[in-house]
Amino acid sequence: MSGLKIEVLEQKPLFIKLRIKGVSLHLLNSIRRVIVSEVPTMAVDYVAFMENSSVFYDEYLAHRLGLIPLTSNEALWKYKSPEECREAGEKGLFSEDCFVRLSLEGEGGDEPVTLYSDFLVSSDPDVKPSFGKIPIVKLIKPQKVKLEAYARLGRGKEHIKWSPVSVAAHKYVPKILVNQRLCRGEDCLKCVEACPKEVLAFESGEIKVRSGKLLDCTMCKICENICPSGAIKVSHEEDEFILTLELTGALSARNVLLESVRILEKKLDDFVETLREKGV
Repeated sequence: MSGLKIEVLEQKPLFIKLRIKGVSLHLLNSIRRVIVSEVPTMAVDYVAFMENSSVFYDEYLAHRLGLIPLTSNEALWKYKSPEECREAGEKGLFSEDCFVRLSLEGEGGDEPVTLYSDFLVSSDPDVKPSFGKIPIVKLIKPQKVKLEAYARLGRGKEHIKWSPVSVAAHKYVPKILVNQRLCRGEDCLKCVEACPKEVLAFESGEIKVRSGKLLDCTMCKICENICPSGAIKVSHEEDEFILTLELTGALSARNVLLESVRILEKKLDDFVETLREKGV
């Protein structure tokens, strides 16, 4: 893609913010939608209870287990896709190249005992809870829980528990133009003070964008609307966006982005091939 530029504005283990230039809105939004609904991760889908005398019924515990994020970076390459496992039927779904088994066992004592996500024992060390202190259930004497949970690859369009992100959003890069010739002292000061994000400053009789604050602008245009002289114009850059992802911990930001592009590329290839078969 000619002219494509990507800048990492902020990155943490579960967060990434990118400034992307040279890409159209519809393409970036397609990537965002694929991230949310198509990129596969591992999550618990079936639970077999050997014993459950806790205050939570089986379905409630199974739902809690399903929402625990599982590390899936290696699982993308080690296990069959959801479609392949589904085609094989129930027998294929429970084959070793389709699922990971996680065991949980505990009982209450004289003091209440809380079972956390790191109590889950996985059959594959590469697939385990992303966070160790997610509470599952609290037990008192003589309550017991013993179960086996089966995790498989799935996609967010099937259930949100398989989505690798909790937030995926994009916004325009703001552009603020100031006509200093129209700026008239206190009138312009009112415009600056109206900005809820404190993006603007009034210095030496001129309106300026504060250093490092431009991307905080939400393009609400309050400053533009309140300015009686019309000195401020707020718009956005063309083909330039901010993409923000908050991750669940199942996949790294790198794998989420690369896998989404690979999936979208395959979908487009399949679409083109279908058109050729139809003689279009």
